[in-house]
Amino acid sequence: MNNELNLYHKILFLELRPWTNREVAETKYKELMQGINKEPFSFQPLYEVDFPKPLTAKRKYYFSIIENEATSYLNNFQQIIAGALNEKEKQYWVHTTLTKVLSQKMREASKVIDDNQYFFQQLSAASKASTPESKIQDEAYILQYLKYQLIRIYLEIQETFSSHLKEEAISEDELHQQYFSEQAPSKSFIIEAVKLNLPLPASQVTAKPQTVQFEPKAFDFRTVKKGIIPYEAIIKDSGRFSRFEEELFSHELIDENYNFKNQHGQIQELAAIFQTLIKKGYFNKRQFPKNKEIKPVDIRKFLDHRYNSNTDKQFRTWANKPDELADFVSSKYWIDKLPTS
Repeated sequence: MNNELNLYHKILFLELRPWTNREVAETKYKELMQGINKEPFSFQPLYEVDFPKPLTAKRKYYFSIIENEATSYLNNFQQIIAGALNEKEKQYWVHTTLTKVLSQKMREASKVIDDNQYFFQQLSAASKASTPESKIQDEAYILQYLKYQLIRIYLEIQETFSSHLKEEAISEDELHQQYFSEQAPSKSFIIEAVKLNLPLPASQVTAKPQTVQFEPKAFDFRTVKKGIIPYEAIIKDSGRFSRFEEELFSHELIDENYNFKNQHGQIQELAAIFQTLIKKGYFNKRQFPKNKEIKPVDIRKFLDHRYNSNTDKQFRTWANKPDELADFVSSKYWIDKLPTS
């Protein structure tokens, strides 16, 4: 599952930077707002951000997408923890999210705020509409709201999953001081969330779901294809490889028929898994009786054929970016912890 705040990254560094689109008309933002639906929570949150109401169309647009990203991120994190196999994995996700993902994003937001003087005091200054000053105020509003959503996400995860913390909890005041070099406001914008009317959790639904069984297959089951090395010639330990494929199924990368699901972002993950399996020695180095070397591309072709996938481009990208691959794998607990031969 994706554990990044991609939209916030776009606002801070890429095409959604609010200071790069000052000439965009208010009518355009009103048009964009028509395509935005409020992201619903899948759980009862502890906090919400009670921020000044956005008055311009640009502020309303950014307010909506920033809020939706926070909701989506927290929904996703709930799923990650629910799918964790044990306490150690839960601790890993909580620790990594707080100390790496969110702390880094707060530092980045702080730098953008400092570099552009987007301080909260800007919002109280008087200015006429559509002037350079008012546009800077819009930008300050957007960055300040993003800042408070980041702090809210941090506090939400820290408190909800406090039993999985590795380090001492950090207060809202400390987050302001540590990451934004400022004192927290006397009246916090982060308040207790309104009680939501959520559907019953799955544990209280009486209908019994059907479980899909996964059957390990330590053999070739696809139609024979030229250039694909046979299972028995390429796999070093069939028992260990079968256990890996059960993990692949449990993490919803393949279905019960061994077909790659190819959901958003999964091609990158699958290619990283292929590279990791090679590094961890899951495959034979030579094919007998010809004593022919088995190359990484041979392994990639075997795996792509087995899972009905096409990782060629991403597989080569990872091969050329070993440091980025290592960072990606370390963020995926189950891949990083696959046994080594």
